[in-house]
Amino acid sequence: MISGQITDNMDVFAETFEGIDLHGQKISKSEFEDCTFISCDFSETFFSACKFIECHFVNCNLSVMKLTSSKMSDVEFQSCKMIGIDWTMADWKSLLNADPLRFRECILNDSNFLGLTLEGLLMRECRAKEVDFRNGSFPKADFTGTDFKGALFGNTHLEEANFTDSSNTMIDVRANHLKGAIFSRYEALFLLETMGIILVD
Repeated sequence: MISGQITDNMDVFAETFEGIDLHGQKISKSEFEDCTFISCDFSETFFSACKFIECHFVNCNLSVMKLTSSKMSDVEFQSCKMIGIDWTMADWKSLLNADPLRFRECILNDSNFLGLTLEGLLMRECRAKEVDFRNGSFPKADFTGTDFKGALFGNTHLEEANFTDSSNTMIDVRANHLKGAIFSRYEALFLLETMGIILVD
C-alpha cells in the first residue's frame, strides 16, 4: 500500500494508492500497471504521456481530468465521479488491440467520446448525461442500466450493443448503426416515438 505522492517518471507495478490528492497538478511520463487507486482526488489533474494498463480506480474523483497523449487499456472505474472528461485527448492510436474501458456505477456527465473507437466498452449503471458519442464506434458495448439523458448520438456504431434497462436513450434509429442492439421493450417504444411514430394499444 502506497499513501505517498505520485510523481513524474514513475514506473509502478502492482501497487495500491489510497487517498492521494493530485487536484490540479501535472504528472508526466509515469507508467502504472496492475495498480489500484482508492479514494484518490485526481480532479483537474493533467496526466501527460502517462500509461495506465490493467488498473482499477475505486471511489475516486476524476472530474475534468486531462489525459493528453496518455494511454489506457483494460482499466476499470468503480463508483467514480468523472464529470467533464475529454477522452479524445488520450492516445488511442498507438495501443494495438487495446482492451476496453469499464465503468461501473460512475458519473460520466458532460464527457466527450466523439469519434472514438472503443469496442466492448462497458458502462453499467452509470450516469452518462450530456455525453457526446457522435461519430464513434462502440460495437458490443454494455450500457446496461445507464442514464443517457441529453447524450448525443449521430452516425454512431452501436452494433450488438446492450442497452437493457438503460433510460433516456434518444437515439435516431435512422442516423445511427444499431443492428443487433438490445433494448428493453419500453426504451424500444421510446425510440419509435422519437421518429414521430404514434403507438396505440
